[in-house]
Amino acid sequence: MWKRIGCPTNGMMSGDIAILELPKELKEKASTELNEWEHQRDEAIAQLRALIQSENLHGCLSDGFLLRFLRARKFDLNNALHSYRLYYETRTLYPDIFSNLRPYCVQHVFTECVVARLPSSNDAGCPVLYFQPGRWDPDSWPHTDLFRANILMVEELLLRCPATQVHGVVILVDLTDLAWRHGVHMIGPSFIRRAARFIQGCTPVRVKAIHIYNEPLLFSRIFSALRPLLKEKIRKRIKLHGTSLDSLHSSIPPHLLPANCKLKGTGPEIPCTNYMQSLMELDDYFTRMNHFPIIRRPSANVSRVFRSSSNVCQLPQSSSVQK
Repeated sequence: MWKRIGCPTNGMMSGDIAILELPKELKEKASTELNEWEHQRDEAIAQLRALIQSENLHGCLSDGFLLRFLRARKFDLNNALHSYRLYYETRTLYPDIFSNLRPYCVQHVFTECVVARLPSSNDAGCPVLYFQPGRWDPDSWPHTDLFRANILMVEELLLRCPATQVHGVVILVDLTDLAWRHGVHMIGPSFIRRAARFIQGCTPVRVKAIHIYNEPLLFSRIFSALRPLLKEKIRKRIKLHGTSLDSLHSSIPPHLLPANCKLKGTGPEIPCTNYMQSLMELDDYFTRMNHFPIIRRPSANVSRVFRSSSNVCQLPQSSSVQK
């Protein structure tokens, strides 16, 4: 059951997203690690909104949406503003990824288990995002769908599971069956630049670890091009396990891994029908988020979006946060 990951499971409805109260232990972690203090939070959100408006950026200004950027940047206003700007700049740079970004458009990526969110979080509370590029058939659909599915998965977590904004996520990349028919799409500079941007900044999420298993010789060429583009903090969080399941299991234990993968997992199989259905239920939400079209300022290399009738976007809300 997907409620184990700590997400509200009651019905979602339209409306401005509320800032949901975190459990006591998460509030303590947020204050210790993220500099988030309840008595100052509303003021910080208002200050970030004012900074965004002063730059004439017209993206979503919902309280809950802005809080994601503050948490991801430990309540540093300037860094949060930069992250917000980068979020929308990325959408300008890659319209082939962000145009009509909706779950129904990439449902095949999840049903084929190329991208998945594992049902249970790790001991630190981090959801585990599972990526199997070797299962992708390049003749069936383009590599841009890989990015689109990953973005939707992270955005769904940030929306429905606010604890993720505090804990961060863990990424598991299983390179079993990765071959040159995949590599020809991944080795080029365009793919590499996109991958670097998506790993470290296009969404306001804390990446706590990246585990890579069963990397083939081909991977060394891809990684040698990608590594210089990554920040030192991210590089230090990448762990290569080779073909050692013992090494992988020491970081991600078998009970978290799907029983129907090649990692000797004992956890629930993927794809999970409940998760797929819950993601499809957010199709209207992602459609509304697509209503912030993007243009460039003529005088600077900064993207902005047209002002909609209301800057506070209408987001689904839930009434509680489960531990």
